[in-house]
Parts: sequence; structure tokens; C-alpha cells
Amino acid sequence: MHLQIIIGSVRQGRAAKPVADWAFTHAKQRDDMTVELVDLKNWPLPMFNLPKSPAAGDYEDEQQQRWAKSVERADAYLFVCPEYNHGYSAVLKNALDYVYAEWNRKPASIISYGGAMGARAVEQLRLSLIALQVAPVPNAVHIAGVHKKIDHGAFNGDDRDTAQLQRSLDELAWWGNALYWARKTTAK
Repeated sequence: MHLQIIIGSVRQGRAAKPVADWAFTHAKQRDDMTVELVDLKNWPLPMFNLPKSPAAGDYEDEQQQRWAKSVERADAYLFVCPEYNHGYSAVLKNALDYVYAEWNRKPASIISYGGAMGARAVEQLRLSLIALQVAPVPNAVHIAGVHKKIDHGAFNGDDRDTAQLQRSLDELAWWGNALYWARKTTAK
């Protein structure tokens, strides 16, 4: 099973990158998945203004095609999602909306932080994921005091953070494998 950890913030001084690096380090230690870090900072997708809905498929834009190939590689997703103004970031929303079928029938979990430990962002993101036919797992990682846990650019999650991450990774591994085989044996 191949997991993509997607960094859903491009702000300067973002906590999302150190948090994603921490999650990547933990996920790489597992023998039931391969892991890839996808930083939206490296994907400057313009606000979607193409003539066709991504749900129609048939992507004509070269950047949209490249993004589709990246998204398609994964069997599961772990979104690192800060809470901005009671929601998730515009850059993550745009990245999700840029393609469609490549997200379908795959599980996702979320790491969030910010106001209410990111709970409102997680709930909003789950609604968008469901619309993309992504299967959000119930487990999420809600980090309290994220900036206090970053030292010299590295995030140091406490025991609670690590336990939540491990539960999310366990669920992603199970659902990722189950849905992989279901996608392979069922026509869309």
C-alpha cells in the first residue's frame, strides 16, 4: 500500500511541514506501506479556471495531468491540515478540486491543529473528501499546542500525538489494502 502525506499549507513559517516530516518518519518505519511526502508548495496549481469540470475527466491542461498522475499513485492519503478561520486551507481545497477520479475509493486520515485542535477543519475537510468519493477513516490526529512542540524546525509530538498517529496509520493500512483490492476487482 502506498501512502501520500499531503502538506496542506504553503504559508511562510508553517507548522505543517515539521508535522508532516514527523508523520513521514513514523510511517516510514512501518513494513505495511510505502510513503511519499507531497508538499503543495511544490505544486503551484493556479486557482481552478479550466473550461471542464474535473469530474468529466479528459484533462487537457498539462499541470492538471501531472497532478492527476501524482494523486493516482496513492492508495491512501494523510492530510496535514491546519485550521484557518474555522476551516481548512484554500490551497488544499484547490488541490482537491483540481482532479476527481484519481481520489475516488481511497481512504484518508487527517492531522490537524489550530483552534479547537483543528476539529472544525477536519469536519469540513471530511465533507469535501466524501464528495470526492474518498473514504475518511474515523481516526484523526488533533494536535494541541503545535507551535510549542516545534524546536529548531522539528516537530516533537508527545505520547498522545504519537498514539493518535499510530491509530490513523493502522486504519489507513487496513482500509488502503481493502479498497485497493476492491478497486482492482470491481469495474468503475
